[in-house]
Amino acid sequence: MSSRFWHQFCGHGENFTTWKDGDFGHCFEQVVVLCPSYIILAAFSAFYIAVAKSNSRGAFLPLPWFVRLRLLSIILLCLTAVVLVVSTRIINKISVSYADIVTSCMTSFSWLLHCIYVYRLKFLYWNTWRGPTPMVVIFLLPLISVGVQLYTNILQRIRHSPMHNEIEEYCVYISSFLLLCYIVSLIPGSERVTLLDDDVYYRAINESLDESSSLLDRERADYKTTSRRKEEPVVAEKNVNCVSWLTFYWVHQLLTKGAKKHIKSANDLFLLPLRLGTCSLFVKFTSKLTGKCDFKFKRSSSYISSSSLSSSYNSIPDVTYSIPRDRRQLTTGDDEPVTLLKALNKTFGLEYYSLGALKLLADCFGFAGPVLLNLLVSYMEQKSEPEQNGYWYALGLFGATLLGSICSTQFDYNCNVVGLKIRTAIITTIYRKSLSVSNVSVGKFSSGQIINFMSTDTDRIINFCPSFHAFWSLPFQIGVSLYLLHQQVGISFLAGLGFALILIPINRWLAIKIGSLSKAMMEQKDSRVKVMNEILFGIRVVKFYAWEDHFESKIRSLRDAELRSLAGRKYLDAMCVYFWATTPVLISILTFTTYSLMGNQLTAAKVFTSLSLFLMLISPLNAFPWVINGLMEAWVSLNRVQEFVALTDLDLEDYYSSSAVLPQDCAVHIKDGEFSWQEGLEPRRKSTSSRASSPGEEGNSAASTAALVDGEKGIDQKKTLSLTDINIHVLKGQFVGVIGKVGSGKSSLLSSILAEMHRVRGHIRVSDLDLGFAVATQEPWIQHATVKDNILFGRQFNSRKYERIIDACALTEDLKTLPAGDLTEVGENGVTLSGGQKARVALARAVYQNKDVYLLDDPLSAVDAHVAQHLYQKCIMGLLWGKTRLLCTHHTRYLVNADLIIVLENGKIVKSGLPSEVLDSVELSSGVVDKEYSPKDQTEATETMSLGTVEGGTLVEEEGKETGVVKLGVYQTYWRAVGACLAPTVLMALFLMQASRNINDWWLSYWVSHSEVPGQNVTNHSTPAGLQQYLHSIPDNVTTPSMLVTAGDNVMFYLTVYGCLAGANSVFTLFRAFLFAYGGICAARTIHTRLLTNILKAPVSFFDVTPIGRIVNRFSSDVFSIDDSLPFIMNIFLAQVYGILGTVVVVCYGLPWFAVLLLPLAVLYYKIQKYYRETSRELKRISSVTLSPIYAHFSETITGMTTIRAMREQDRFQQENLERLDVNQRAQFASQTVASWLAFRLQMLGVAMVTGIALIAVLEHHFKTVNPGLVGLAISYALSVTNLLGGVVNSFAETEKQMVSVERAQQYIDNVPHERMEGSLLPPPYWPIQGSVVFRGVRMKYRHNLTDALNKVSFEIEPSEKVGIVGRTGSGKSSLFLALFRMVEIYKGNIFVDGIDLCHLDLKDIRSRFAIIPQDPFLFSGTVRENLDPTRAYSDSELWSVVDKCHLRAAVERLGGLGGDVAERGKHFSVGQRQLVCLARALLTKAKILCIDEATASVDMETDMLIQETIRSEFRESTVLTIAHRINTIMDSDRVLIMGDGKVTEFGPPGRLMMNQESLFYKLVNGK
Repeated sequence: MSSRFWHQFCGHGENFTTWKDGDFGHCFEQVVVLCPSYIILAAFSAFYIAVAKSNSRGAFLPLPWFVRLRLLSIILLCLTAVVLVVSTRIINKISVSYADIVTSCMTSFSWLLHCIYVYRLKFLYWNTWRGPTPMVVIFLLPLISVGVQLYTNILQRIRHSPMHNEIEEYCVYISSFLLLCYIVSLIPGSERVTLLDDDVYYRAINESLDESSSLLDRERADYKTTSRRKEEPVVAEKNVNCVSWLTFYWVHQLLTKGAKKHIKSANDLFLLPLRLGTCSLFVKFTSKLTGKCDFKFKRSSSYISSSSLSSSYNSIPDVTYSIPRDRRQLTTGDDEPVTLLKALNKTFGLEYYSLGALKLLADCFGFAGPVLLNLLVSYMEQKSEPEQNGYWYALGLFGATLLGSICSTQFDYNCNVVGLKIRTAIITTIYRKSLSVSNVSVGKFSSGQIINFMSTDTDRIINFCPSFHAFWSLPFQIGVSLYLLHQQVGISFLAGLGFALILIPINRWLAIKIGSLSKAMMEQKDSRVKVMNEILFGIRVVKFYAWEDHFESKIRSLRDAELRSLAGRKYLDAMCVYFWATTPVLISILTFTTYSLMGNQLTAAKVFTSLSLFLMLISPLNAFPWVINGLMEAWVSLNRVQEFVALTDLDLEDYYSSSAVLPQDCAVHIKDGEFSWQEGLEPRRKSTSSRASSPGEEGNSAASTAALVDGEKGIDQKKTLSLTDINIHVLKGQFVGVIGKVGSGKSSLLSSILAEMHRVRGHIRVSDLDLGFAVATQEPWIQHATVKDNILFGRQFNSRKYERIIDACALTEDLKTLPAGDLTEVGENGVTLSGGQKARVALARAVYQNKDVYLLDDPLSAVDAHVAQHLYQKCIMGLLWGKTRLLCTHHTRYLVNADLIIVLENGKIVKSGLPSEVLDSVELSSGVVDKEYSPKDQTEATETMSLGTVEGGTLVEEEGKETGVVKLGVYQTYWRAVGACLAPTVLMALFLMQASRNINDWWLSYWVSHSEVPGQNVTNHSTPAGLQQYLHSIPDNVTTPSMLVTAGDNVMFYLTVYGCLAGANSVFTLFRAFLFAYGGICAARTIHTRLLTNILKAPVSFFDVTPIGRIVNRFSSDVFSIDDSLPFIMNIFLAQVYGILGTVVVVCYGLPWFAVLLLPLAVLYYKIQKYYRETSRELKRISSVTLSPIYAHFSETITGMTTIRAMREQDRFQQENLERLDVNQRAQFASQTVASWLAFRLQMLGVAMVTGIALIAVLEHHFKTVNPGLVGLAISYALSVTNLLGGVVNSFAETEKQMVSVERAQQYIDNVPHERMEGSLLPPPYWPIQGSVVFRGVRMKYRHNLTDALNKVSFEIEPSEKVGIVGRTGSGKSSLFLALFRMVEIYKGNIFVDGIDLCHLDLKDIRSRFAIIPQDPFLFSGTVRENLDPTRAYSDSELWSVVDKCHLRAAVERLGGLGGDVAERGKHFSVGQRQLVCLARALLTKAKILCIDEATASVDMETDMLIQETIRSEFRESTVLTIAHRINTIMDSDRVLIMGDGKVTEFGPPGRLMMNQESLFYKLVNGK
């Protein structure tokens, strides 16, 4: 009964057969396999339709394209099921069984329900467009069932089964294709975020319904509004599925944003993935390097890494951490310290080395190409193989290239991620080391070197990541290639191998030479950047003295030395390029020649398999020298950084003795103390002599610019001051005065208390060491931030306390004059504040910190008498009453109420005691009325601020960046810099090189097609396409005499032509390599010269509003790119462009039908690269712009190191470094992800190209229209095209990125304003002869939208007259000097000197013939002689004469005479001594007009009196204009000029003005 039922139900004369002949029965398959699958699909679809509808509330989203594709696929699947039954009945005239009808209905119904479910996805219910995960899993059931159907139909077709139904077979094929489309539509499954204006309500799609429904309901009911959510940054790699990960589809949203030009800043990029979190990497690496990590910080870090970061803008949290004082360097079992290399290896080694497996797989899949090519060409030659083998070989090529592409892109991406981790580790380690190492230890590193550690050296160390794996991979590739060559041509390959082996020692010598030149170049670069840094810091001094030409020539000489090293390197690189670019050609000619001469017959399969292997050899052989070079550079840089990282950390517990024995009422106790500015051998120290600075080495890093390290130190104890026999006992709450002459060791005493010196012997104890000290340094360190931020210095704002401190530090009036009050931004190094304002802001910062011990280094010298009195009463003896205060000063009248006075001389305490015991006997007090008036305080605060401050108090605007495509003009700039004739010559050499290469390979193809064994006819189907017309008339069975030439007869002819072509290729390659190297050096020299000239011609106002870090970035990173990276990558780019054009020509010649495939591939290629470049350009620019703040902050940190350390703020500054680094890392990471996105897609294009060529070749073989020789040539070229395609776009994008450096240099070359250098008159040779100065109606403003700084100023100064200039803040005093020296141009009126209008003269003539002693003393690194007389215009005797007159002989002789090194920014001199050096410069000039801007602010009274006497005697015949500091210096002036609001308010003899009690001068003198 049942059998009859099944017989009727199944139809087609079939029973319910389960399994037969290796397949299911047809009816069984329908009932058991197909129907249940579709029933389950229908049930789940119906369930989710109901769920979606009940929870939708009517809001919906438009369906994206991939969901619409899914819908279309489902509709067609539904129709296919119906069409199958109908067509079988109508077309095939076959009756349809019940089983067929039930299956068809079930299938159609299921797909119909599923269609409705997919449509319901538009309602806001599920997280992604894929729908719920169970539904995706259920979809696998119909997929499997169709797979079973497909298997059955293929089997029936092969067996010619009577059950076979062609319509069913075609329907199964269509269903399979539609299911593949369905799968494709599942890949884009990103979270749905949208902003809709018209929705009834908006709901964040990734919120769970339970958490938000009631809230949303309430919002909808009560307010009837739509909420618009700001787009949050997405955490990279988060919730990415496997397919998206492999294809980099998750990067797509960033590229879409870039294409829409929505990427404006780092905020628009991905947040860093958790594995790249800067904070957690810093903790992890530091613990490996040092062996210890603060538990609290580690716990905070792990908490952060586990929490979601997508809700915050920045992935760096506000965490606190501390570096314990008892930290020691982690040691290995052999008691060796952990080096940087070992720590990197421990932290990232496992992750990095495991990537080698991916690299190995990629290489192996790469070799499948030539093997399959050999099989394919042999298949075409033999013509006896089964047809399907050709398709299998084509499929094999597809599979091998696809898998190889996936492995290589994943390797590159993950390798870059490890590189970013290493970058984070190294930069944070360098910063941490800068914070933790003492100024004595860091002395042998200059600021230029330390900045280069963080920039160039770090980049070179990161380059190790790709280089190391390439180092083992490339020899492996070469080895396998040679083995496969042996399989093809036997021992003949040894001829080529021998040549390659000969090149190895040559290459090794080149690599060693390149390494040594790289090291020399880096050192020269360090020197150049250091000098450039100093010039920018001292740009005012350079301009006042008209030294631009001298320093330009100094920089150029350093640059020339650097370029000589660069040229040597580039020419050696060119040799490498030449050797390794010609190697494959030479190997091939040697191999094929040997093979032929040994009597073997060359076949297409052998030649083109060999040729593809030679082409595969090009990449590893070309890359190997660069890899070795990269590894050597990384090693050199790693050792440079290691030397810095190996410095001993400042160990406070080792420096200070235990405070346990310190009496409770004692604050500071020093017994038998000896302190040095040299780190030497000493049993109690852990450092060794190898870490001590040696005589003659460079002075301090920029860290030493912290003012406490004021230069009473050096690199040799014999040359620099030491403190000896120091015995101090300071009680808590005491007020201690420290006095002494210039250079006596006052600042060094404070430095010794702060642990900034090296303790040679004795004991120093302080109470509450962890609390730190409040410090006000002699040279105030001001951050690039608002005035308020500078004062708070990381502390919580307390308005009452803040107001009291502002008042006590006499800042109330100053803040009123600033554009935005205390929210006004201060320029770099406080450039926009006057000296007095800087000193008082630094003092306010110290007071706000509320420490127990205050170290005040002469803060009263920078302010006038009544302000000094105010600070003394309200601050030092007011707010700080009860605190322990050590005050270094020259003004003894403020020490009358001191509890203790210490007198220093030559580093020893010569006297100490109560004021009544000490002051009367000390020469410093000298009985002179110590009335003071400060121009430093009264300097043009508002004037200087107005130079750079824009509305709202913001001084420095965000660094500008270009947008969109790199302009054509930038490329033109570079090519013009290369040279008008040289540039086209380079392009021609490249063309000839590639053409000769392609013709060489074509000749091989021609050879194997025409060189036949005796007696074998050559018919026209094997003839190259170019000769078909010639042979058209010859019958197929006729053999021409030329075709019967044997291999032995014609081999010499072919070899001769082949050898000539190879020789031509070699010559053109040589030309290309050396011309490109020469062109790159020409461009580097030209651009740097123009950039330097333009920067030095810029007005002072440009430097006031441009951070030095921004300019230095141009001269370091950007110039390095133009020198090295740009020519290197452009060389590769142009070679690859010509290579790809050559490939296309060869492939189209060999397989003309490929042109059909080429067109869509070319369009796709263009679209992909354009889409990519839109984003990559902006990312490169953002990377550059976010890099500057890291360097600027680092430079600022090492400048203020002493202050930061004293106040125990290292942790906060480390945190700020992490935050800035995090922003830059986001840009770097985004650049790398989009590069990987591009690489994968281009690899896929290459896969399509190779597969297409193989299929076309197999098809043409079927139709007997193909030449195996040309097919071999085409496919051998196509196998290398995958790398070329990616290479061209990558190298073009990289070239464009590097061109941004040219663009940034061009911004400064074209857009920086110039001073008006040239004049129309030549002054007489000895002008000015008399020295009369006349201002007539002078009006001057700093910017066109500001008020006048000088307003109708008119006065006349007689020849040789001595004039003092006074006035309150912002009155225009310093503006007079700026106008006189034309630092700022006047816009109305005239200034005459000896009757000549200055506006008609050259700037150089004016500035070189006047002399000025500027407000801030500035010295350059170098010798004393170079600082006094950079242009070497004076003899040694004249120099010693002025040194004596300035009372500097003892200090200069201690340094070693005029040849003694003053260290970076003159740090071997104290501040007072530096002012005396500036005075000595002025004395040398013997100028008729001398301008003095507080020449003696930091010297003691006795020295000041001697200096004033020197000025009076030396400049007796000169006109002297003095902005006064101490009132006695201007009381003996001939006349006094009083300024007010930019106008002259009084001008007359001081005696007469003093008689009038209503005069402004009288009020200023008496502090009213």
